[in-house]
Amino acid sequence: MEPDDPTPDLDPLLCEALSWVVRMHSGEATRAHLVELQQWRGMSLEHEEAFREASQLWRACREAARELAEEAAAATVAADPPPAGARCDPLQDRLSTGSDASRIRLFSPKGR
Repeated sequence: MEPDDPTPDLDPLLCEALSWVVRMHSGEATRAHLVELQQWRGMSLEHEEAFREASQLWRACREAARELAEEAAAATVAADPPPAGARCDPLQDRLSTGSDASRIRLFSPKGR
């Protein structure tokens, strides 16, 4: 095994299928890429199976990344509580009209 080879144990056909999945999700895929992919998948049953496996791996990785992001966001919220004396009053605090119009202030100092 070479240290530069990130996929030493993967089937070469699966590696090729993973490359197709990455390309198709890159945002830079063209109609020509789609036609090439369809031709590649049609080469054999093994090509189609490799593509399906690569697609499943992609979905599993995307789901795992989403869960990790949610956990990190929850940990950040838990680690950064509102300041002492702050209260939650979303009805009192309206959307600002400045450049931060998309943000809602949920916490405001007591008495505001």
